[in-house]
Amino acid sequence: MTHDVRWPTDNKFLNGPFAPWGAESEGYDLEVAGQIPEDLAGALFRISSNPRFMPRNADRYHWWEGDGMVAGVYLRDGKAAYKTSWVLTDSMKFEVQQGEAVYSGFVNGGTPAVLPKGAPPAKNVANTMVGVFDDHLLVYFEGGLPYSMHPGTLETHGSYDFHGGIDTLCTAHYKIDPVTGDMLFFAAMGPSITWYVADVRTGRIKDTHTFDMGVPALMHDYTVTENYAVFMVAPNMFRTDLIPTGKPVVVWDPAALPHGTQIVLMHRTTHEVTWHEVGGQYAPTHFANAYEVGGEVVINFHRITRLGTPVGEHTPVGSHEWFPPAYPWQCRVNTGTGKVTDRRICGLAGEFPKINDAFTGKPYRYGYFATTRAQAPHLMSDGLARHDYDTDATTVIDGPGELTSPSEPVFVPRANAKSEDDGYLLALWWDQSTGLSELLIHDAADLRAQPLARVKLPVRVPFGFHGSWADQEVLDRASAAG
Repeated sequence: MTHDVRWPTDNKFLNGPFAPWGAESEGYDLEVAGQIPEDLAGALFRISSNPRFMPRNADRYHWWEGDGMVAGVYLRDGKAAYKTSWVLTDSMKFEVQQGEAVYSGFVNGGTPAVLPKGAPPAKNVANTMVGVFDDHLLVYFEGGLPYSMHPGTLETHGSYDFHGGIDTLCTAHYKIDPVTGDMLFFAAMGPSITWYVADVRTGRIKDTHTFDMGVPALMHDYTVTENYAVFMVAPNMFRTDLIPTGKPVVVWDPAALPHGTQIVLMHRTTHEVTWHEVGGQYAPTHFANAYEVGGEVVINFHRITRLGTPVGEHTPVGSHEWFPPAYPWQCRVNTGTGKVTDRRICGLAGEFPKINDAFTGKPYRYGYFATTRAQAPHLMSDGLARHDYDTDATTVIDGPGELTSPSEPVFVPRANAKSEDDGYLLALWWDQSTGLSELLIHDAADLRAQPLARVKLPVRVPFGFHGSWADQEVLDRASAAG
């Protein structure tokens, strides 16, 4: 019996590497080509965007709207096992009871739904990020509370609110302070941003501050330095007021920011907020890192010319028009004068930038990302890149054989690492010939097309957003906590 779901639509986000996989599964002692490094012990957790039921408006369905399914690939003693499980949010449980999709799409609009009696008022798709904190495997979606799962069994425990510290939602893009281990994150609701710090020892909120953006900008990612939280307010709007109308909710509206995109620095101690004009209108997709040097805040991120449906348009646009190629960029904010200077890092289109997380908020040398060079009609990503900021050199690799569409790479340091890039890059790739997924393990310091190991999964993990690594000590402690 196949669990390879194929619905009657040519929508890119329901086919190819995005095509849904219709069942939970697990497997042990997986086939491996090459050799898994002996010091690589722990789990790679990936979240996929995997609609459980055929969307109400399949032709308008957008990748951001798929249900969350967590894939855990467990590595130890040179062997691999895996498990996949749905994130059983309250809204998913209700749709399972109904046996069909109940909620309408929001990104591209759709037929407004009249919710059946007893349905949660909004859908929590729990599909954006997954990682261990406070001995919970937490799954994040920016439109609701995170959900907690057991990191070993992947059983869903329920929503998680940082012991009563948050009430409605939080970002999927948290940062971990490399000095304290605390979680640094925010919540975006309409024009308001609320900053939070969660204590690594207790999981409780120890600092918070709210400020006004002035517009309901889509605030997906941010970054931090030693002293600042760094946000970027751009013309990509999240118009929740349009949901009842069935019109696209994620819209590109330059008129909403006549002065252009702005960088917002919030001091992490004093909470002082300063605004800095970048001199144009564009949007960030994801941030690689930021740090302070010589009176400047240096911000590395991927930048896009626009994001979303043009304001006033009601018909969905093509995926590459909705989300054009993003390029690595750098802005430098002079904290004395407030002036911003910028430059493009390289001419290689790409997404999902990652670093060695031990260098979060600090000066660093190496960054990694998934390339989007070809803008193929059925793909998003098509290779991996490593950028050396000291030499401005970029190394690019394709997948071996028929492998393409790599996920966001995750950096895992070697045991007793001796340098910033002394570690491994882990990413899931899609095999065009089989329709299944593989975990590829590369040497981060010597990025080559032929990986150290190819772990072959007997499933497809539909192309998703983000993931993280938990080493064996963290995994064991969280598993024991239940």
